[in-house]
Amino acid sequence: MAKYNCKTCGAELYFDPKSGKLVCEYCGSTFDPSEYAYDPSAEGHDETIPQAGAGDAEPAATDEQATDDSTGELLIYKCPHCGAEVITSKETAATTCVYCNRAITLEGNLTGNFRPDYVLPFTTTREDVEKEYLQLAKKSILTPRLFTKKSTVEKIKGMYVPFWLYSFEGEASIRVVGTNTRVWMTKDVEYTEITKYEVDEAGQGTFQNIPADALKELDNDMMDSIEPFDFSKLQSFNPAFLAGFYTQRWNEDAAMNEKRAKLRAKEAMTRELMNHVGTFNAGTVIKNENYNWRKDQVHYAMLPVWMMYTEYKGKKYIFGMNGQTGKMMGEIPSDPARFFEIGGGIFVISQIIMLILRVLGVM
Repeated sequence: MAKYNCKTCGAELYFDPKSGKLVCEYCGSTFDPSEYAYDPSAEGHDETIPQAGAGDAEPAATDEQATDDSTGELLIYKCPHCGAEVITSKETAATTCVYCNRAITLEGNLTGNFRPDYVLPFTTTREDVEKEYLQLAKKSILTPRLFTKKSTVEKIKGMYVPFWLYSFEGEASIRVVGTNTRVWMTKDVEYTEITKYEVDEAGQGTFQNIPADALKELDNDMMDSIEPFDFSKLQSFNPAFLAGFYTQRWNEDAAMNEKRAKLRAKEAMTRELMNHVGTFNAGTVIKNENYNWRKDQVHYAMLPVWMMYTEYKGKKYIFGMNGQTGKMMGEIPSDPARFFEIGGGIFVISQIIMLILRVLGVM
């Protein structure tokens, strides 16, 4: 289990998005994450994750991951800070202890095929996302109270989401049928001339780092909507960047998302080719199309996302914010009943004011 302690006072360190450093909340010291680069042979590094079985009082004696259910979906880890048992999914790679609120990085869950190639560090803070979210929620007086309550805002969680980044080259060719129409009158007779044209267009393109999230639980449209990310800021993976954030490893492999990435590339190439087809007053239709891909590459990266989930009147609401750019997406419902709440409050206040005026003899 990875530990990131201050070299000055020994307290725990957290990654600070604003400075891009590991920060000690006690003495204020800061350290570059590279100073805590992953090295299993380094002194003080414990590669084995202490675990306990569902009914065990002590950590399990072997490295086998103990579970608390028959499906093996949940694991129990022993917090290295306070000793409490932390129950989490087998795919969790970083979390916080619910008892001492200390960061826990389960480095053993990020090995082998689950070890990322890159990480894109957070640059927005919890304060940033809370401010943006509340501005969105308070835009309408009909926003249900639930969405502005402190307990709801506290659900906002910073997490590194596993993504596959696809790079490849593509060649495309399309045949488009374009139609022009011309209408005219001769005496009392209306004539329509329809002219069709076939246009061939071809092109090629290079695509770098098309992202596709690798968690089956997440809504793909939501993840796509908070793009883009600036991949020039990618860092070689170092688990020190995860300190203080929630992280899960992938549960959808690269092959499952490849079609999704290439569909996005196909749509981009099609749009570009159609821009060269020309203008036809009765529209265009693609008759034939062909796409070929080569030099495929894929990398595994952790990307920063702020997430919040809540339920209202039986419907689920999910909000996401790009942890690098601050772009937010999500739906805030309206409740017409708020009209009556607001109207009732105004009536009560007006009655109190009138009572005070009567006591003062003004009325």
